[in-house]
Amino acid sequence: MKNPLNRRQLLKLLAAAGIGAPLAISRAQDSRQPAAKARDEVLAFLKARGHGSYLFGQVGTWVHNENPDMDAAGNWLKKVREHTGRLPRYGCITYDFVDDPFPDSAWNEGVRKVWERGMIAGVYNFWANPSGDRWNGPVDIPQIWAPGDNATKTNFHEQLDRMAANLRWLKDRGIPVVYTPFVESDDRNKWHAKNGSDAIIRLYRLVHDYFENTHGLDNRIWAYHTTQNNGALQRCYPGDAYVDVIGKSAYGTGLPFAEYEWAVAKKREQDKVIWWAELGIRGRSDPPRDCLDVLRKLEDHFPELAGFVFWSDEGFYNVVGNLNGRELMNDPKVVTLEK
Repeated sequence: MKNPLNRRQLLKLLAAAGIGAPLAISRAQDSRQPAAKARDEVLAFLKARGHGSYLFGQVGTWVHNENPDMDAAGNWLKKVREHTGRLPRYGCITYDFVDDPFPDSAWNEGVRKVWERGMIAGVYNFWANPSGDRWNGPVDIPQIWAPGDNATKTNFHEQLDRMAANLRWLKDRGIPVVYTPFVESDDRNKWHAKNGSDAIIRLYRLVHDYFENTHGLDNRIWAYHTTQNNGALQRCYPGDAYVDVIGKSAYGTGLPFAEYEWAVAKKREQDKVIWWAELGIRGRSDPPRDCLDVLRKLEDHFPELAGFVFWSDEGFYNVVGNLNGRELMNDPKVVTLEK
């Protein structure tokens, strides 16, 4: 095997090609584009969390016509800041292709503002049912990859191209995102889970490969998560090559993570990030609870988790409608924007 060029040899070679030393060294050391470099930095940051350093995340918008501008009254990032005096370290914006309450430019600008304020930006996709039915209606998902043309396939690929253009817009501005193509892969209330685990696995892989290979998008950290149902995480898993972040939803007072040992093995053996992807710490009829219970649960039972992402919709899910939200965000073990 030949010895690699040393620094002096590399400089001589590049000088002969007419490339100056500072630029040559910069290119030789890091040929990544800004968005790809930022993506790798964010992923490294997430991988360093856990064991006494837990990321505080908040879904800024789900659907329900919630404004993607984090300074708008209906945005949950603003609500959390007003309630606690702090901003989360991670904020997520949903691109709602079902109701289409905003132009794509509004969602893009919303994500850009999250990033430019210093937060890690997350993106959810809420795809319209490609059958033309409601978001929770029936669909024959295999039609999406059937040979030839059909209405379901055409509809979904039009949505794919639309989302690819949005991700390209973000990439061109150096913005990486934690990207969740399907929110709760096993949730049969949503069309994408109606045909079972094999179909959602294939669908997830289709989105991944289409964005990676057809559109050359390299600014996404791929996030996958399921409901809190036991066994769902393994059953719907797209594969190690398709996932960077593995998450579970947890709703109610129990704060569960059913497949914790399996997820920890993925973290240790495959270098994955694991977290609570959706967290709602009580139900509507439950009394307000101590938000510090989240930290206690992490420390006592789930220390390998990188952190948690509070759900939006209603304050009883998150710090806005519960006790000691400010104290949770001020705790030195909880990573918010200001820490």
